[in-house]
Amino acid sequence: AQEHAAYLSFTYNVGVGNFKSSTLLKLLNKGQRAEACNQLTNWVFAKGKKLKGLVNRREEEKNLCLSGLNK
Repeated sequence: AQEHAAYLSFTYNVGVGNFKSSTLLKLLNKGQRAEACNQLTNWVFAKGKKLKGLVNRREEEKNLCLSGLNK
C-alpha cells in the first residue's frame, strides 16, 4: 500500500504523461522495485531549477515507497 501511495502521489504531481515515459516506470515494469523507488528523488526540478520543496517531497515519497517493499 505504501509503494502504491508513493507512486500515486508522484504521478498526481508530475502528470501521467511524464510517469508513462519515465525510467521509474521502466524499472517498475522490470520488477526492479527498489530501483524504481530510488528514481523518485531525480524529479526535483521545475523549469530547470532544483527546488527544496520538491527535494523534500520526493525524499518522503521515496521513503514511503521503500517502506512498502519491506512488508
